[in-house]
Amino acid sequence: MYNSKDIKPNKDKDENLDLSTKAYTQIIDMISSGSLKMGQIITEDAMKNKLGMSKTPIREAFASLEFEGIISKNGRSYSIIYPEKEELNEIYEFKREVEGLASYFATLRMTNEEKNDLKRIMDRIVRENKENGDPVVLANLSGELHEAIAKGGKNNLIRRDIESMRLKLRIVRISLFASMERKQEELSEHLLIVNAILNNNPEEARKVMYDHQSDVWDYVKTKVVPRLYY
Repeated sequence: MYNSKDIKPNKDKDENLDLSTKAYTQIIDMISSGSLKMGQIITEDAMKNKLGMSKTPIREAFASLEFEGIISKNGRSYSIIYPEKEELNEIYEFKREVEGLASYFATLRMTNEEKNDLKRIMDRIVRENKENGDPVVLANLSGELHEAIAKGGKNNLIRRDIESMRLKLRIVRISLFASMERKQEELSEHLLIVNAILNNNPEEARKVMYDHQSDVWDYVKTKVVPRLYY
């Protein structure tokens, strides 16, 4: 019979995991703050010296960043990648339409269980804002919320488009939650979206999602793009 007590902890593995998570978070912070720019070359050796860690956690952090499409490998080095400024404009023009449609369909098609899951995610977002406000955690929770809405809309084409855009915008989304001003606006706008869905108002859900994405894009253009690209 399976018993968790029978599993002996691998202390070295746990320590490496903790360090790789720490390395990942610190590198994300450097990118979202603008310390590391688009196209900049980074190496395991340079990051090892900068963060004061061994190569193993740095290598694991780089693997996660590469999987998420934030860095790309070129021989023994990596470069920072995220959408070009022109592509960002196209993404948000499309994103606000598609996510608005997803919210409309989610209101009509979500099961009660799915709506309860949506409410639970929103509760976690509210709690994280009050207790810690960690930008990476909030960006992940926001992604969960938007994914739950896309899934609830029961349209696989829309869901795939939203997931693709979400991955491309990871650094941008983390940068949003690093700002206290935008962090509070994100919370208020997410509450409006969730309430419209839970109150079975599809037109309102579509409108507030469209407005939310428009507000995000306005903020990205004026606050995030200058920091990331210059």
